[in-house]
This record gives sequence, structure tokens and C-alpha cells, in this order.
Amino acid sequence: MSAMKSTLSLLLVFSVVGLSFAGVLPQTTPAEEEYVGPPQPYSFTYVAGRYPNHVDRTHSETSDGSGVVRGTFSYVDPRFQVRTVEYVADQQGFHPVLSNPVADTPTVAAAKQKHAELFDRIAQDHARIAAERAAEKQAQQNNLPDYY
Repeated sequence: MSAMKSTLSLLLVFSVVGLSFAGVLPQTTPAEEEYVGPPQPYSFTYVAGRYPNHVDRTHSETSDGSGVVRGTFSYVDPRFQVRTVEYVADQQGFHPVLSNPVADTPTVAAAKQKHAELFDRIAQDHARIAAERAAEKQAQQNNLPDYY
């Protein structure tokens, strides 16, 4: 009887708490949603560092409101080289231009070459399969009775 009484008491507490929060949480309806208009012009810049008076990364970005964003960021890489990336982001995607690109090591160059060869082989296989399927489909259509 005591367990049932404590369960009922706990249920009553949770019900009261739930009802008290019901009026506190905002309820949004589609009519109340905020209208988001076209892109607006903006510009920002910041510099940061790992400790006071030390700068090891920067970022600046601007947009004229047409949906095209231009920016640049720089950072100090693990080899203590400053790397800078200038970019444009538009309807066609993100277009970065890197300064001081890191040269591929022989291992990375070999891996890229192997990847390119595998990609070409797979592309050739897929082209062959597509041609075979097109020929099969054409043969099936040629064998259909006239009433189809």
C-alpha cells in the first residue's frame, strides 16, 4: 500500500510540474515564424592567438548581399608556416585558392596516381556496363509485338 501511495504521489508531482511548464514554453505556429529575407550585406574580421598578444590565425569575410561571399583566412601550420586561403563562395560552390600549397610526399603522390588509375578503370567498366544495358534494352524493344 505504501509503494502504491508513493507512486501516486510521484505521479501527482510530475503532473503538476508538467502542467506548470506547459504555459512557460513558447508555442510557435506557422503564422508566427520569422520571415527570412534575401541575403544582406555584411563584413567581419577577427584575429586570434593561443595566448595574449600573439596572433596565429585571422579571418575576414564580406558579402555584398547578392549571395556571393569573399574572404580570406590565415593560420600557422604545425611546421610554423603561415598558410593563407582566399575564397569565393557562390551559387556554384566554394572556390578556395591556397598560398604556399604543401608539396605531396612520394607516398601521397603514389596514392593519388593509384586512385586516378582505379577511378579510370571503374569509369570504363561503368561505361561498358551502360552500353551493354542500352543494347539489351534496344533488343528487348525490337522484339516486342506490334500491339505494345
